[in-house]
Amino acid sequence: MASMIFTDGSSSTTARLIPLRRHKLRDGVLHFRRLMPLHLGATNPTLYRSIATTHSSAPSSVVTVAMATETSAKVIDGKAVAKQIRDEITVEISRMKDAIGVVPGLAVILVGDRKDSATYVRNKKKACDSVGINSYEVRLPEDSTEQEVLKYISGFNEDPSVHGILVQLPLPSHMNEQSILNAVCIEKDVDGFHPLNIGRLAMRGREPLFVPCTPKGCIELLHRYGIHIKGKRAVVIGRSNIVGMPAALLLQREDATISIVHSRTKNPEQITRQA
Repeated sequence: MASMIFTDGSSSTTARLIPLRRHKLRDGVLHFRRLMPLHLGATNPTLYRSIATTHSSAPSSVVTVAMATETSAKVIDGKAVAKQIRDEITVEISRMKDAIGVVPGLAVILVGDRKDSATYVRNKKKACDSVGINSYEVRLPEDSTEQEVLKYISGFNEDPSVHGILVQLPLPSHMNEQSILNAVCIEKDVDGFHPLNIGRLAMRGREPLFVPCTPKGCIELLHRYGIHIKGKRAVVIGRSNIVGMPAALLLQREDATISIVHSRTKNPEQITRQA
């Protein structure tokens, strides 16, 4: 049995693939190490591991997709796939600029001075610069009001040079996260968190404008490595709005049979072994 284990931090807004480094063969299992600590939920230690993560260092849900193979496991090189995607995007943006004179613009709103959030925002800007996307950044103090955040969202909603808006999570405790995320217009909701985008993802025959990017990245990795999902049994551990729930919806769209394990599930080990 070969499995791919994906983790998520439900306190974060967006996600990226974290490059893994091949480490060594131990007990017949190829192990990996990465550049920063990562905590995984309890899993069968003999499972083959390929990991994609979001921002949080304390992930709250794990997406497990188990694909049965007879004799071997397939190495999924997230770093190589990420580079390939960045190269494709660079070419696409260049062609778009030449053809219609438009350069995509991404706006990020950061509230507070959390070091991890600041790092993620800085990395977003760096990623935009590397592929030719214009980036716009707003940094607000911790004690900013909800209305101040909504004012900037409204401005970006109306700005034709901004095509995507990200509100970095977590927000300060005195702000209503749902109200702020719902204020981002659906056409610029690149995180895919707007209820209309999630609703379209959940409905057969409908297509969301955007999909939360950690689960989308997981599915993209499987597609690019030719790993078939149709007809397989998949177990999603965790039901966060950011990863667990949309991951289950995406797997269902791929014609997998889905089980969701969460904090109230009885006998989660037994269910997970069915993946």
